[in-house]
Amino acid sequence: MQTITHASSVTKTLSFYKEAGIWYADLPAFLEANLGTKANLMMVDGADTFLDLVSNNQGKATVKISTEEFENADAKLTKIRIGMNKGILDNIGHALVDYGAYYHVDSFKGETFNHQLWLCPVTEYVFEGGYPEIIFIKLINNK
Repeated sequence: MQTITHASSVTKTLSFYKEAGIWYADLPAFLEANLGTKANLMMVDGADTFLDLVSNNQGKATVKISTEEFENADAKLTKIRIGMNKGILDNIGHALVDYGAYYHVDSFKGETFNHQLWLCPVTEYVFEGGYPEIIFIKLINNK
């Protein structure tokens, strides 16, 4: 994972992969630092279906993510509320968490995509503290 930080903005390259039908964030440093388990890295409750779209159902996606708007971003995620759906998390086997944040995506690559997705507390690790109000995303590749 590559990180570029400007003042309070964060820009990173992050990969995701699908294994046995479940999407995961590829964050070996998170696991190596004993900050959680692979179950913490599950992408569920709308984040999984968003990654299906982003990857064109390829099972792998590498994206540029940033708290600052950048040219040619494919999507903008806007935070709508803190919360979680414990039933969904328990059903899929996600690690126990006390909260998360829901984001709204209105389009992807210029096509209307009215979608809500949930991001777990690992988001705070990725963005170095807190949930950003807005996250910009650009697909780099899905191979």
